[in-house]
Amino acid sequence: MARLRSVLINSVLVVAAVAVCVGIAFAADAWLNLGLRHAVATLGQRNVQEAEPIMYVYDNRTGWRLNADTQYHRSRTGPLFGIAKVEGFDIRLRVNSEGFIDREHYLETSYYRIAFAGNSWVEAVQQEYTDRFTPLTEDYVYDRSKHSKVVEIMNFGLSNAAPAQAYGVLKTYALKYKPQEVWLFLTAQDLASNTPIDTPPPFGPTYVMDASRTHLEDIRFGYVDPPAYARDKRQKELAAANASAVNWAAVMPYHYSTERNALYDGAWRDMKLVLGLIKKTLDAQGVRLRIVYIPAVQEIDTQRWDEYRRRAAAAVGRELPMDAALSERRFSEAAREIGADFISLVALCREKGAAEMYSDHFTRMGHHWVADYLAHVVIDTVPDSPKTKPQ
Repeated sequence: MARLRSVLINSVLVVAAVAVCVGIAFAADAWLNLGLRHAVATLGQRNVQEAEPIMYVYDNRTGWRLNADTQYHRSRTGPLFGIAKVEGFDIRLRVNSEGFIDREHYLETSYYRIAFAGNSWVEAVQQEYTDRFTPLTEDYVYDRSKHSKVVEIMNFGLSNAAPAQAYGVLKTYALKYKPQEVWLFLTAQDLASNTPIDTPPPFGPTYVMDASRTHLEDIRFGYVDPPAYARDKRQKELAAANASAVNWAAVMPYHYSTERNALYDGAWRDMKLVLGLIKKTLDAQGVRLRIVYIPAVQEIDTQRWDEYRRRAAAAVGRELPMDAALSERRFSEAAREIGADFISLVALCREKGAAEMYSDHFTRMGHHWVADYLAHVVIDTVPDSPKTKPQ
């Protein structure tokens, strides 16, 4: 014990002596400028200059997009997933030359062409290519029609892309392929990305209004205004709505409530303005618009709805009167107002159940069920023509 104590005391004295010597040396270096501090600071330094892969890139036409001609790797795994039957995945998907997870398409085709657009539910990076509802719908149309009908479906899905970003995608990328139809997939989560109230530039939209300020003429992305001015303008707009910042968790519950909220009302107004602009743009090209509604899991599952109501009450600070079916009704009414067809997946998801349909987005079987449902819509409503019949 005495020996251990002696070793500890000597060690402390050595460390103290070294520290004093280093301090004296650094002090002398500061006075004489001998370069000692720089030599010590750069001891073992490592310089790096290399190119790094980029998955998503800025785009002033769409807000952002996938980097073209790359491979997307996405995984979610866990050693205990099997206990709760959580669906894991480890997927690698190729991005085409346009920046979308799809095959390459010719500009001209002799087949009836439908462009799918929307957010991550359409991008669908959680499943292998052949298990995603976009190519599956194409396959099922041919199979379910007993090989009498053929359509070509293009995937313009982009993670977190709301209708505002989808407008840029359609205008920049999809319309040059001259689709007969655009199916715009919408979810309640689109409210946040769609409005500059929650998602300001460069990713969020800058709206170009008409003289009456009742209709959109265009949507721009990136820094239309210099960043400093854009931040100041945003704060003034929030102040006008009696808010200094946006807590979206406290705003979104009003989507399911008839109670009014200034920030939510502004976001929903923006949603309808964008949908109107998309319809106007497609009408000018003779393209049919269908709005496809994907429900959030809490909208079709009672237990998840109860959990969501508790989280909403905590975020808002009180209980709100809420209705899980109100989101679907809002989007259905918005589609009716602009004269677009409305397709809802609520009944399908409720029939199959949350466990069958949902995991991280749709499950593998969920994609198959959605594809089967959409294929029947195509078969029943797309007119027979030379473009829908096998060549």
